[in-house]
Amino acid sequence: MAGASGGKIVNRQGLAEFFGVSLPTIDAWVRSKVPYLQKGGKGREWQFDTAAVVEWRIRQAEEASNKKLASLEAIEKETARVKLEQEKLKLAHAKALVVPMDQMERRLAIVFAEIRTNLRNVPGRVSSLILGETNERKMVAVLMEEIDRSLAGLADFDTNSLDESIDDSN
Repeated sequence: MAGASGGKIVNRQGLAEFFGVSLPTIDAWVRSKVPYLQKGGKGREWQFDTAAVVEWRIRQAEEASNKKLASLEAIEKETARVKLEQEKLKLAHAKALVVPMDQMERRLAIVFAEIRTNLRNVPGRVSSLILGETNERKMVAVLMEEIDRSLAGLADFDTNSLDESIDDSN
């Protein structure tokens, strides 16, 4: 018996044999909206037009191919974006707009050591000034003045002078 689109009308078993697939595959196709002439049910077999199913399978293959192509294009776009970012980074490095992380870490370690040294020296510098002092406000004022002096010295600390010593260590 021929279907409306010129194919052969078959049941699930016939469709499985026609395409050389298993019955579970046909069931999966049904869940994926394969075209059918009659829905199976209580005492009634599924009926499929093989020509309509062939056309449906061709459309599915085209859609899958288009998705793969879209995925490939997305990968190519991402690759191009990453390459562009790498080139931007190289340019920024050449213009000295960025600093390598290890160089920055060494510079920060030196700056933090300077901060530590300055702050740890505060007690020695102020002890003679507050020795015997009983006025808490005056002691706090002396300490704050020395801390501010240490911080001002750190503000004037020239990190650019570190470049040569850091570069020499490489």
